[in-house]
Amino acid sequence: MNSTADAAAIRRDIATLLRPPRRVKVSDAVAESMYVVHGNGTKSLWDPKKAPYVIEPMDCLGSRRYDAVVFVGPARTGKTIGLIDGFVCYKIINDPGDGLIVQISEEKAREYSKKRLERAFNASPDIASRLSPRGHDNNVHDKTFRAGNYLAIKWPSKNVFASSDYQFVLLTDYDRMVENVGGEGSGWVLASKRTQSFGSTGMTLVESSPGRLIIDPDWRQPSDEPHRAPPTTGILDIYNQGDRRRWYWQCPQPRCRHWFMPIKENFNMQRGHVFCPHCSAELEHTQKRSLNIHGRWVPEGCELTIDGELIGTPRETRIASFWMEGPAAALQTWQSLLTKLKAAEETFEVTGNQKDLQSVTNVDWGRPYLNKVTTSQRSSLHLLERSEDVERRTVPHGVRFLTAAVDVQGGKNRRFVVQVHGWGRNREMWVIDRFNISEDRGSDNDQEPRPINPATRPEDWDLLTRDVLNRSYRLADGSGRRMPITAMAVDTGGESDGDESVTSQAYDWYRRLRRDGLQSRAYLVKGGSSKTANRVSKTWPDNTSRKSRRSRARGDVPLYILGTDLLKDTVVGMMDRDDPGAGYMHTPNWLGRWWFDELTYEVRDPATGKWSKPGKRPNEAFDLCVYNLTVFILLGAEKFVWDNPPPWAMEWERNALLFYPDGDSEASDVLPPPKVAPRKRRRRVAKPRI
Repeated sequence: MNSTADAAAIRRDIATLLRPPRRVKVSDAVAESMYVVHGNGTKSLWDPKKAPYVIEPMDCLGSRRYDAVVFVGPARTGKTIGLIDGFVCYKIINDPGDGLIVQISEEKAREYSKKRLERAFNASPDIASRLSPRGHDNNVHDKTFRAGNYLAIKWPSKNVFASSDYQFVLLTDYDRMVENVGGEGSGWVLASKRTQSFGSTGMTLVESSPGRLIIDPDWRQPSDEPHRAPPTTGILDIYNQGDRRRWYWQCPQPRCRHWFMPIKENFNMQRGHVFCPHCSAELEHTQKRSLNIHGRWVPEGCELTIDGELIGTPRETRIASFWMEGPAAALQTWQSLLTKLKAAEETFEVTGNQKDLQSVTNVDWGRPYLNKVTTSQRSSLHLLERSEDVERRTVPHGVRFLTAAVDVQGGKNRRFVVQVHGWGRNREMWVIDRFNISEDRGSDNDQEPRPINPATRPEDWDLLTRDVLNRSYRLADGSGRRMPITAMAVDTGGESDGDESVTSQAYDWYRRLRRDGLQSRAYLVKGGSSKTANRVSKTWPDNTSRKSRRSRARGDVPLYILGTDLLKDTVVGMMDRDDPGAGYMHTPNWLGRWWFDELTYEVRDPATGKWSKPGKRPNEAFDLCVYNLTVFILLGAEKFVWDNPPPWAMEWERNALLFYPDGDSEASDVLPPPKVAPRKRRRRVAKPRI
């Protein structure tokens, strides 16, 4: 077999590198050459009328007037097909040059290459004929073409952005990328450097739905900058650096014909319709396609006349930036937008969890999210002034069950810090008690006090069983009945004496609870990193292979890792609610100012969403609120149908846990352990002997 290269074929392949770029708009070239593969396996040429708002950004990608194009929009807009797939195909056919596509992760880069690019290349004859025939030239992350141009499909890393120059770099889903790539800076800055040597022919694209929080909760839209985005990091910050184009529709009413933005402010949340802010006419969803086809991008500083003439002076910049919102998205219905938003708002009202609400706001509506928790430090005095005059350590009307939380403190003042909460319908909460266990005086309080040391003495942990888990409180109705603790959470991360020792003692205590059949009423918890995505995650630590460790985790004790920042957001939301009811925090006035200072000491970084202490003052009240909320979640109370909850969470007349005591001691007046849902033990797999 003759493997000698054909000189004529080589000359023909490389001729496209020498030929000047074909003078054609990107959108026109894509419409005539790129096929889109549909989910049912069929294919069709890309249709610009399905998502008309991507035409102008696509054409800017091929313009030498701009160094970069920024597109901000919700999901289901068709932006990736037009701006990423389409521009790549345009470059391959009309203006070959080396390029880089950056996905958010290696896994996503692989998926995009195989599911999107490879299918589009194979379905489009003009592109398939330009792929290199040599097998080793084409793999998942690297594509080489007959003309010698190269396309890389990668993910954010210092090595990907280092040293190499590309004529174009395309960053997709930018706000889900790491903010600082390998300590070298943002993906936007690093990508722009890679195209700089190509001068006016270089191009950087950034596209994404918003994903970063609004930094300043007091920000208001400037009257002279109606297109400016709120202050955030990420793609909207880059958008603000550009010419700030917003998508406009023209009112179809003959007597109006004014232009307006299809945004949330112009969306009727009761009826699920976009309306014209000039004449208040509501539009039908069936009109959206026509409105988009005739829609226009308007830069900051400009406006459209009724006749469609663009007047004004746009911002001077070499960044063409575009931002559209969910109501204009071609593949998103208005009813879907409304339904998702209402469901997320209901979840927030019931659970205090903002995760779904932020996701819907970002991904479906295409807007940045303002955290419901304000960034300033709360006033402890304000909370103290609204505290309620109640009898100390008494269960108020409305409480269905009690939880307890324990924080382990070391150092010179070793102690267990305990806080008891009462819970009512829909997460309404009452603070019932707060006390320390710093010494042991015996079960009848008749012995000489002995200081405790949770890091070294197992018997000190049994005090949590005797003095917390078996504690009960009298009801406020004067009947003499008492309500016991349903379940408790204990923080296993001791501050001193080596938190491994504290953790070991906590594990051994839990094993003793399991021996006595009490394990379903106790949860060991530990704060997770700021990257923890879930509020509560169950783990089974096992470090038996690490002989030097002292925590003695053998994979038999469950440990719940907490997304503390998310949980603290929920607690602060409870503090901020003004009227008693769902998600309201009731505080008693017998607690001193010191407790309210602990509750409000931490502050939240608006950019990262992370909570932290500005100094060294105590914050135990805040942490214990988080742990009690964790017990509420683990008991499944967020999902209760409160008109028919489990017997231990019913109203007092039917509550299965209430009892009349035989004696007077709070610690001894108890029922048998409340029967909450048992937790399954994880089966351990025997390790093979070597």
